[in-house]
Amino acid sequence: MTFQDRLRRCMAKGNLTVADLARWFERPHPTMRSWVEQGVEPGAGPLDAAMAWATLDKLEKAIARNSKFPVPRLSPQKRIAYLKELRGTV
Repeated sequence: MTFQDRLRRCMAKGNLTVADLARWFERPHPTMRSWVEQGVEPGAGPLDAAMAWATLDKLEKAIARNSKFPVPRLSPQKRIAYLKELRGTV
């Protein structure tokens, strides 16, 4: 599976938006959108790309084992706080 395929699968299984992923990966929204919608692979420096792949691995594992996924329907502010809490436990 490509990076894009894996991201889309996380979005579907975890009820995540592109904005949610941008927060999870700590990347700008346009960068995340290019990964999700255009299939751009993580680039920049080699360590940056490796961190993106490692973060995706962690997210996939968290979705597979965590009862807090999929993300429930929440207000935007509560959703941000919910994801921040989840990311801190991974």
